[in-house]
Amino acid sequence: MAQSKGWKLGQDSFTKMIVWFKDGNVRTMYSIDWKHKLSRTRSKETGMERFRKKIKQYGPLAGTIEIYDKTTGQRIAKFYEGIEKSLETT
Repeated sequence: MAQSKGWKLGQDSFTKMIVWFKDGNVRTMYSIDWKHKLSRTRSKETGMERFRKKIKQYGPLAGTIEIYDKTTGQRIAKFYEGIEKSLETT
């Protein structure tokens, strides 16, 4: 990362979240894994914490929410109406 330009959303994010809303809209969001734009470090836990706040905010408006690791493309979490579901049964 070039320190003068800061982190880039999407490019520097560890994870992404896809939300399928009950009204038919779909939205993809990228994790914000840093405390501020010019922060020297980034943390996957920070991004996941922020995603969990968003999931709580959306609650029953969202049908399905899935979180993926951007490096591997593997699904790491799944929620339905704000409630986390087991990955083995999906």
